[in-house]
Amino acid sequence: AIPVFSLKSEKSFGVGDFGDLKRMVDWAVNTRQKVIQILPVNDTTMTHAWTDSYPYNSISIYAFHPMYADIRQMGTLKDKEAASKFNKKQKELNSLPAIDYEAVNQTKWEFFNLLFRQEGEKVLASKGFKDFFETNKGWLQPYAVFSYLRDAYKTPNFRQWPRHSVYQAEDIEKMCQPGTADYPHISLYYYIQYHLHLQLLSATEYARQHGVVLKGDIPIGISRNSVEAWTEPHYFNLDGQAGAPPDDFSINGQNWGFPTYNWDVMEKDGYRWWMKRFQKMAEYFDAYRIDHILGFF
Repeated sequence: AIPVFSLKSEKSFGVGDFGDLKRMVDWAVNTRQKVIQILPVNDTTMTHAWTDSYPYNSISIYAFHPMYADIRQMGTLKDKEAASKFNKKQKELNSLPAIDYEAVNQTKWEFFNLLFRQEGEKVLASKGFKDFFETNKGWLQPYAVFSYLRDAYKTPNFRQWPRHSVYQAEDIEKMCQPGTADYPHISLYYYIQYHLHLQLLSATEYARQHGVVLKGDIPIGISRNSVEAWTEPHYFNLDGQAGAPPDDFSINGQNWGFPTYNWDVMEKDGYRWWMKRFQKMAEYFDAYRIDHILGFF
């Protein structure tokens, strides 16, 4: 059982990424092990500070953290000067004794922006991307818009946004139309999530070919400042706070601050919210752990 960020290899960019999962599979094969369980890999970006590094407080139950992108797999910058700057930065970040979360993310975002300018249009026009977009549009659009507005308004707390504080699907659909001023900022998130999808899928297939099971992790809670709290507030008691009772590890118990689930509402549509979540996880993982499963009972 490992967090992906700790799989830093000589090839990675200051932090373990989806490319490093393949190297972990090789190691599991060499040491005759059969299952690799990873911590959650969802996007947790709230403030772009190191405090976002806690993997159980995600802003989306579907989107992956951009930090886990293996940028070598994404493509090469044609601008030689920029490419050499990133190579130098890679060596610097990789040689640090501890992960510099903020520097890694800031540098990767610089790379995403440059590569998107270079390759974005071509990728977004490809059949592979269009298929991915159609299948994932339901969560991808709200996530991309949420991320864009979070940065524009400098807060993940959507209740404080001057516009779109209450989610309206038709307004979001309008913002996502190619040709709007917002579209380049929004479609950048599509582009990154598409690459993350391809890379994790590739790691999963590689693990299967080598007889190794990749096991995922589903956090029990959602953040009150998340895409889900914004788009589907009826599923949650947003004034509630979830946690764990006292035990040997924490004598006072734990308060995670997550909203509690409105199970009565969830039951009415056959727990569709959970079903969709499990189906998405099953695309990448042959098994998954449900964090704090007692929360269901």
